[in-house]
Amino acid sequence: MADSDIAKEMKQFGIREPDVEETFARSSGPGGQHVNKVSTAVTLRHLPTGISVTVQDSRSQAVNRKLARERLLDAIENAREEQRMAEVAKREKERRRKSPRPAALKRRILESKRRRAELKKQRTKIKLD
Repeated sequence: MADSDIAKEMKQFGIREPDVEETFARSSGPGGQHVNKVSTAVTLRHLPTGISVTVQDSRSQAVNRKLARERLLDAIENAREEQRMAEVAKREKERRRKSPRPAALKRRILESKRRRAELKKQRTKIKLD
């Protein structure tokens, strides 16, 4: 993705640059002396949602910054999608809960309750005079 594509996508999601906190640290892994001396690991944190991503894939800080923005966008998109799915599931559950029972099922339930009541009536204590 080009930088302009990332900027457009950030705008589309309503993510403003001041809402993103960017920190740098020294990477670990391959790269030799370069990664030991230069802060190439990039951590981005979206302040409103608290979503955070860390990238240290490349020896280049610029490449890691680009990758971090892409991954942050993906993470925010996934979080929003999960939230939408949870809302849909909640609405569906409420709809199912409120929908009336089919007549046949209602009759079976009532018949079962009547049988149970008869059984319980037979348990009454016998009075001896």
